[in-house]
Amino acid sequence: MSINTDLLGLDSQDTLPVVSISASQSLKDSASSRVAISTGLTRLDEALDDLDQGRAGILRGQVAEVFGPPGAGKTSFALNIASQAIRDGGKVVWIDTGSPLPVHRLQAMTSNLDDVIYFRAHTLPHLLALLMRPPKGFPPEETSLIVIDSVSCLFPSYFPNAAELKDRLTQGKITDKAQLQWLLNRKWNVASELATHLARLAAGNIAVLAIDQTHTKIKGQPRATLYPVLAGGAWETNVQTRIVLYRDLPDARFAEVTKRNGKTLPVRTPELIVPFRIESDGLYEVETKDEIKSPDPTPSRKRKAEDEIADSQDEDSEAEYEWMENALLDSN
Repeated sequence: MSINTDLLGLDSQDTLPVVSISASQSLKDSASSRVAISTGLTRLDEALDDLDQGRAGILRGQVAEVFGPPGAGKTSFALNIASQAIRDGGKVVWIDTGSPLPVHRLQAMTSNLDDVIYFRAHTLPHLLALLMRPPKGFPPEETSLIVIDSVSCLFPSYFPNAAELKDRLTQGKITDKAQLQWLLNRKWNVASELATHLARLAAGNIAVLAIDQTHTKIKGQPRATLYPVLAGGAWETNVQTRIVLYRDLPDARFAEVTKRNGKTLPVRTPELIVPFRIESDGLYEVETKDEIKSPDPTPSRKRKAEDEIADSQDEDSEAEYEWMENALLDSN
């Protein structure tokens, strides 16, 4: 396995820009030749193949996102796809933003670790620099998959959440309306820029798999609902495939396809939900109905509203900033 930790020498003459091409040109050039990387779960691959064209799995040339709560198996899911990409003869670029690559687990899935190129980007500027001003040879030739674990964990330390901004406004620490508007917009601007560059990388016939974390949303929802931390705007436009992972029982995990080939799908559709289990050497489908029960599409509210509110304190979706946008309008 190749490890590259030097992401600071980006001003040298060896840096190469990412070539920008239009989305229409990318689709035209690659639609007929796109190949898919299997997830290792046959039924999930079939759920991802919307046109039944034998391109089952994570499509190269697109950005895919997997999100879910802690312990749902996001890293294991990515490792399984990485092992499949290596078996198909491709190379895998794994970008670590805070969660070290579990080499022993990957080695249990595939012995060919020489085809894994490992980068560390422990700050958001490092990650953005790697993607926007990549060093020479990035991504390496024959790369078929790029995994970012995780794409969202670096954001909280750089962008204040809604509660922090509200406190600053209340305490008079923010008095300039232009500064408040900049604070409101900058996270989404950075996320949009990040998504754009991921799409450009994918345009080189590479599957980009972004692991996203979750927050709890209760506003406008019948019950507390998990949402990916990065969402909205250009992020939604550039993410073509979305898979949510969750646990319903201690040993029961589910993968649900909620977006496919750029189209958002109805949630809780049975054929789009695949139960699986995690073993030391990979992921395995649960074959019989006796082994596991499908999750209830309308589970009862077992927790009090106070608990849901406590869980959602870190929520920072665009809707959470409505009160500040109204404050800006009122002050005009």
